[in-house]
Amino acid sequence: MMTHNGGFQSLFPPNGGGNFHRSNTYMPPNPYQSQAFPPQPHQSYIPPAAPPLQHTNTYMPPPPQMYPPQPAPQPYPPRPQYQPPQQQYQPPQPQYQPPPPLNTLQRSQTYMPSLPYSNPPIYPPQPQPSPYQNPPSPMYPPQPAPQQKPFTASYRSNTYRPSMPNMGINPLGPPGNFNPEQDCQILRNAVHGIGTDEKAIINLIVNRNAAQRAEIRKCYKSCFGKDLIKRLKEDTSGNFKQVIAGMFMTPAEYDAMCLYKAMKGLGTDESVLIEIIGTRTNEQLRAIKVAFEQEYKGTLEKWITGDTSRNFKNLLIALLQCDRSTNPNPDPNMCQADAQTLYKAGEGRWGTDEPTFIRIFAKRSAAEIAMINDCYIKLRGKGLLNAIDKEFSGDTKKLLQTIVGGLLDPPAYFAMRIREAVKGLGTNNAKLVRVIISRSEIDLGYIKQAYQRIYHRDMLHDVRSDTSGFYRDILTGLIARV
Repeated sequence: MMTHNGGFQSLFPPNGGGNFHRSNTYMPPNPYQSQAFPPQPHQSYIPPAAPPLQHTNTYMPPPPQMYPPQPAPQPYPPRPQYQPPQQQYQPPQPQYQPPPPLNTLQRSQTYMPSLPYSNPPIYPPQPQPSPYQNPPSPMYPPQPAPQQKPFTASYRSNTYRPSMPNMGINPLGPPGNFNPEQDCQILRNAVHGIGTDEKAIINLIVNRNAAQRAEIRKCYKSCFGKDLIKRLKEDTSGNFKQVIAGMFMTPAEYDAMCLYKAMKGLGTDESVLIEIIGTRTNEQLRAIKVAFEQEYKGTLEKWITGDTSRNFKNLLIALLQCDRSTNPNPDPNMCQADAQTLYKAGEGRWGTDEPTFIRIFAKRSAAEIAMINDCYIKLRGKGLLNAIDKEFSGDTKKLLQTIVGGLLDPPAYFAMRIREAVKGLGTNNAKLVRVIISRSEIDLGYIKQAYQRIYHRDMLHDVRSDTSGFYRDILTGLIARV
């Protein structure tokens, strides 16, 4: 039946009526009633009975006055502070033991004075060698000279003589086995085509001396029409390129190149000028001046005049005159007079007479400088190095100290330069390469021994630790062969 609002009207009365019974209608189950059927009467909740208390589970206080009270314990009466008198310790007196009879003493237990004339002197008396022919180092005790290794007589040109006896020249074999054309072919195969055989280049350079490498360079240009150094630079790079290029130059060409690089462009690397000009001999400086003028525009003196100034420039120009004495037997009177002159020009006056120092240090030989140093020590109690340190500063002081160190103990000076290049963080590769190449066939063996004596370190190990790759291989190969 429809209602007025559009819905259906129930046909059943709301409260039941007529023949309508409530049991005939569907009633959803009450979720709050039990599902048992028929309905059960309501029962109240009865908690389960607690178990009876056990005697062990209950606390039973003890009956009062079960035991008679006990009296409190009485403390012990104080005892007097009694200490027995202490007796002072008396050490036992040693009993006198008479010495054993003389006949029971052994000879090893008696003192026997040494005989002063047990080794009679050699007769007739032998002449003593002069200590100034091979002047010792002023800073380090003289060491025994190392044993010389065999080397070929043509390892250097006649115009560039070494300042120290040669050590460590180790060519592949006798001069008759040297074949420059075969070596040129090895080098061409190493750089021809794709890639470069660096190991073949290193093996050839390490096992050839300076004269043989110069012959190889000349033969390479005549065989293939190319300059060997330029060809090697095209296929190599970095520090390895600088080493192999320097090893195929003559010593004079290499020193001239280092001086040119130190002065070209803005600024000047004074340490390179100090190291090369302050340590080279007259013959070496003459060859360097010729090589510099042939390769670069202008003379070496002109370049130095334009890049340096004052006393530093004057001392460099004085050394380039190549007027240093080569006298191995100095005159004691002249050396004594020079020591007096240096004192009056420096510590003995107010200010410093620089021209006097320049004249003496640029003209005296190594033996004469050594005797002058000894005379100065007798005069003032200190050597020339102390006077230079007190009277000079800057590059002039460094150059004068280099002259003294380079003349009196060249291996110690160059060992110090190598140590400066490898110690601390980073490596001064330019200094390391320059020293090893320039001294590789002069006194590199002595330098290695001086490095061990002064710093208690292995020079080969230090160089290997600070370098890497093929650059490390060629440097360690040059050091290990001496």
